[in-house]
Amino acid sequence: MTSLQPKALALVLAAPVSLLAATFDGPDGNKFDITGFTKHEWSRSANGARIVPDALSNYTYDNRNVETRPALAQTRRADRNSELSMQQLSLGWSKETAGAVGLEARATYRWRSDEAVRFFKGPDVDYRPANSDLWERDYTERFVGISRPDLGALKVGTQLSRSWSRSDAFSFPIGLSGVWADSGAGYGILPTAVRITSPMMEDGSGKLTVELTAASHERNTRMVDPALTAAGTGPAKPNAVELFLQYSNAKNLIELTVQSARGAKQTAFGKSALIGWIGDPDTFGGTPRKAAAPSQSVVILQGNHWPDTRNMFTWGVRRSQWSGSAATCNYSAATANCIFGLDPGFNYGAESKGSLGYQASTFDAMLGWSRYQGLYTYTIGGVYFGRASSKNPIEWGQSNSALHINIGVARKVPEVDKGLTVTAGVARAQYQKLGPAPVSMPNNNFLGANSLYDRSAVSGTVGLTWTF
Repeated sequence: MTSLQPKALALVLAAPVSLLAATFDGPDGNKFDITGFTKHEWSRSANGARIVPDALSNYTYDNRNVETRPALAQTRRADRNSELSMQQLSLGWSKETAGAVGLEARATYRWRSDEAVRFFKGPDVDYRPANSDLWERDYTERFVGISRPDLGALKVGTQLSRSWSRSDAFSFPIGLSGVWADSGAGYGILPTAVRITSPMMEDGSGKLTVELTAASHERNTRMVDPALTAAGTGPAKPNAVELFLQYSNAKNLIELTVQSARGAKQTAFGKSALIGWIGDPDTFGGTPRKAAAPSQSVVILQGNHWPDTRNMFTWGVRRSQWSGSAATCNYSAATANCIFGLDPGFNYGAESKGSLGYQASTFDAMLGWSRYQGLYTYTIGGVYFGRASSKNPIEWGQSNSALHINIGVARKVPEVDKGLTVTAGVARAQYQKLGPAPVSMPNNNFLGANSLYDRSAVSGTVGLTWTF
């Protein structure tokens, strides 16, 4: 990040506020825009989550402690206070020709920090080598496009998936973005993608748009000794296909997203980039295990309903499916030993059975309500994580469920700037039982309490977001 951070910081600090959120008209019909946001949050939990040392868990043996659970005395409490800082900067260009053909290009980058007052610390999603040059960094968007109202649109390049971006758009207003959008199957960043969007179709009862995206990425060979991977199954080239439908009328916005991927690193984190599976170089008893390339899919139906101008209901249902991925020992050429950090596997079985993956599927749901009163917005929302269906004989979280509820209030602050909003909220999470977290969560601490040791968590958050 060192080569990109000073450039972005200098650009933001040097530009006056009135120019940051602006569209500039250039010669020959060219238009340029600069948009983005900065977000800062401070949170405090009733009890810090239990932390299991890396030597007993993460990247060493078992990142969910499904086969071994360290004793309580071997854990420690995390700090009750936590912070978050995020910044996003988007630069765009567009032009419309005399024949109503629209051309566009956009580059968007997002930073994240665990210190509320630290800016531009590191990429929000890390999917490229840290030593990449400026053009090859971890962009959330970097595409070119062409469109015409009667024919639709075509975009090529790095793009956000609809499974993550639209889930984030629905859940952010009710304080559930990090809970709903960042869980479940699916990939959020599509490094190389082609997206075709239909023209808007209208029949008097509403408007419908259909979209199809095909995505891929290079083979994931970073840090993996090629001599060892050649002896087993080599790295796979990841591929994904996503279908998106949007319907709207005066009272409703309804969206359906279906995403299917194969040959990508298995994950239960809906924001992850489409990164290739590293392959399977392992042997057991001298015989290559040859684990199959993993696959996963997600189906999301979600929407908003406006009974009147002061109330909005938000809802969503999601089905996630994973093939399971073997716990693969990554023989690192850089460290000359076996590590699990590059691909620790997902829903795998016992070592005696080759640590092969098992299929799992689960249903999750979201429901929320927003009330608008002048400059204030009052919200309440919840996400339910259901049990999973899986034949894995090891408890990987498939028999656990959880409920997360958030109550919040937000106020626009036009006295300072029309794009500034301050927020406050209180959240409570409850697991059904102690044990590994539900399968559709990325880790045991996802809801603020380690589900191996605590069944509930309570926290409060205050923050501010400035959109420009």
